Amino acid sequence: MSVAFNLKVVPFSGHGIQSSRETFPAKEIPMTTSTKSTMTVKCSLNTSTDFMGKISEKIRGKVDNSLVIIHPVDIQSNLCMIDTLQCLGVDRYFQYEINTVLEETNRLWKEKDIIFKDASCCAIAFRLLRLKGYEISSDELAPFAEQEQLIRLQTSDVATILELYRASQERLYEDEDTLEKLHDWSSNLLKQHLLNESIPDHKLHNQVEYFLKNYHGILDRVAVRRSLDLYNINHYQNPEVVDGFPNEDLLKFSRQDFHICQAQQQKELEQLQRWNADCRLDILTYRRDAVRIANFLTSAIFGEPEFSEARLAYAKHIILVTCIDDFFDHAGSREESNRILDLVQEWEEKSAEEYGSKEVEILFTAVYNTVNNLAEKAHIEQGRCVKPLMVKLWVEILTSFKKELDLWTEETAALTLDEYLSFSWVSIAGRLCILSSLQFMGIELSEEMLSSQECLDLCRHSSSVCRLLNDVQTFEKERLEKKSINSVCLQLAAQKGERAITEEEAMSKIKEMAAYHRRKLMQIVYNEGTVFPRECKDVFLKTCRTGYYMYSSDDEFSSPQQMMEDMKSLVYEPIGTS
Repeated sequence: MSVAFNLKVVPFSGHGIQSSRETFPAKEIPMTTSTKSTMTVKCSLNTSTDFMGKISEKIRGKVDNSLVIIHPVDIQSNLCMIDTLQCLGVDRYFQYEINTVLEETNRLWKEKDIIFKDASCCAIAFRLLRLKGYEISSDELAPFAEQEQLIRLQTSDVATILELYRASQERLYEDEDTLEKLHDWSSNLLKQHLLNESIPDHKLHNQVEYFLKNYHGILDRVAVRRSLDLYNINHYQNPEVVDGFPNEDLLKFSRQDFHICQAQQQKELEQLQRWNADCRLDILTYRRDAVRIANFLTSAIFGEPEFSEARLAYAKHIILVTCIDDFFDHAGSREESNRILDLVQEWEEKSAEEYGSKEVEILFTAVYNTVNNLAEKAHIEQGRCVKPLMVKLWVEILTSFKKELDLWTEETAALTLDEYLSFSWVSIAGRLCILSSLQFMGIELSEEMLSSQECLDLCRHSSSVCRLLNDVQTFEKERLEKKSINSVCLQLAAQKGERAITEEEAMSKIKEMAAYHRRKLMQIVYNEGTVFPRECKDVFLKTCRTGYYMYSSDDEFSSPQQMMEDMKSLVYEPIGTS
């Protein structure tokens, strides 16, 4: 079975590509369905030029064995094209070309010659290679962190400084002092440029502002939308680098690809709204309305249209967990909360009277029916029953909720920060959401993989980031509500008397702990010799980014402000063509 997406027909923008003299070759993307049949998504684009050929030629170049000199501008041009394709969200169509270039770049990096002649080229190469999983040392960037070089680079163009800043954000290890030094210097200089309003290109100014604001909280699809709005290939400065870029065709193709993804997100929102009503969750008046938020976050995590089932599984669990969390925190009694856990452990439907209350009945039946439905679909995808895993994950998170609830009403002076962190990462629901959605990625996951130490570490590190950052932003609110089980509170309690610290210092320490877990997660994700394939590990890393996105400066989940703006641009508003 195949589905053809003709990119000439775009229901949102109203601007098609009229010429049909030549056709963009169809690119096939494997797509899984709930019937285990193989489905292919074909994306075709009618353009006036051989767009695919131009991109491939630009990235790979034409080999001339008579040439023995490789110019840095050629390498930088290729790397800038890869960076551009990634920023515009269409790199998945060119993975062969990208992999070929990065393999060659890695070879040249090891030769320690050509790439290092240009700071911008070196920074882009380091970032792309490290992101891809190549084992490269940050020590090679040390010359750019030396005092003399820093003084010289201060007069460099802003785009070069921005590339060094982005490279510095790929720090994996505590002892990578070079990256720390580059980060401090480049971030301070870029902030100074913004303060002095000394970046004449307003698009570059906005891009610098965006990267500085919350780098690790940048969500892929949100960034794609922003890149399409701010697209300017000339920020690479060197005319030779951008020579030959198929700008017009690339931008048209990327916009139309974005609109296809956007149409899918709108369709899935309607599906979630119907499911939410069918589960009767919409009649629970106490809950936060997480349907649109869940749709937005999962669209940012799984951008490609073919991952619809994975997105829906993740989103449904976000909504269910939010409803039950709010019930435990505000609406339900201790007995009702314990009853939900008992029901999930028993895993069987009851008569209305046995539930004890209407709210308990609605919440349990929503979990029960949703898990059963997802498990049935996952059985087809995985070739085995995954319901025991899903039920176990629900018992695990509800047990964590209960433990936190018990601690709120008991003496907590003896509880240490380490003890709190040993169970609190579970209640953030990352493990439940991720492992449920991974069943629909088109990758077979064995029981051994899911029970491996690597799986536990991926879950723990990604969830710990979200938990710690959430604690920082909800600290004041929970203290007012006399819910003192929070890592910031425990950090303050651990350092009293002469070792006492301020609330700001405690929050800073918690943020440092979150950064530690992020780096540990990145080490696993970027490592090639692991149990999980990269496609699966990326979901953990993107979940970590949602933690930074939601909790870096406020509680965007409970009181969405920036999220509402991003949601509007990602899910609803078409891209202009100016």
